[in-house]
Amino acid sequence: SSDLSIRGLGAPLRMMLSAAKINHDIYMYDIVEDGNNDGWTSSYFQTKKSLQTESKNALVNLPFVVDRKECRLLCQTNACFAHIGRCIGMFGTNDVEASICEQLLCEIYDLRYPYIIFCYRSDGSVEEAKKAFAQAEPHLQKLNSHLANEANNGGDDDKKVHHLVGGVFTAPDFHLFELLDQFQLIAQTLGISDDFLGQYPRLKEFKTGFEELE
Repeated sequence: SSDLSIRGLGAPLRMMLSAAKINHDIYMYDIVEDGNNDGWTSSYFQTKKSLQTESKNALVNLPFVVDRKECRLLCQTNACFAHIGRCIGMFGTNDVEASICEQLLCEIYDLRYPYIIFCYRSDGSVEEAKKAFAQAEPHLQKLNSHLANEANNGGDDDKKVHHLVGGVFTAPDFHLFELLDQFQLIAQTLGISDDFLGQYPRLKEFKTGFEELE
């Protein structure tokens, strides 16, 4: 897998491969201050066109995944999650569960948007963080309810649920965990809350349980 040399969208993809104990190479593009402009630059921007040509994929973007077995390059985050998930058995056990995985990946990416705005288009203040949390709240509530439904589907409303689909690792687990971890870190670092997930008990159970799984 390949991404900029930040935690970024590539992090949960790498988590998936590591959890499945799949040998893989990681290619990171450093991002540095642009001395000629008031901004940032990376060697990726110089190699992007050659990647598009060599892979015959005009959609090349970061993160991307190279499947050596199939000799092809895939990009767009959810497509990468889905491809890796299918290859390593983390995309449900049937068509219904695969569809649920797809829905969750889209919902979780919607949750990511307020985080992106806060990180890249704000001054990083407490006020901006609270604004991001407010925008994320509807998505967090839906995902919290989804986990409650998962417990109910098993016939036990009090059951702690550590996976989003079918009681096993699936691709959306990793992206959700990554975002919850980031939101919690922001809340703690800015002194907003030491228990950001306390208002979402199912999500809190998910995160705590997920990071203890092997």
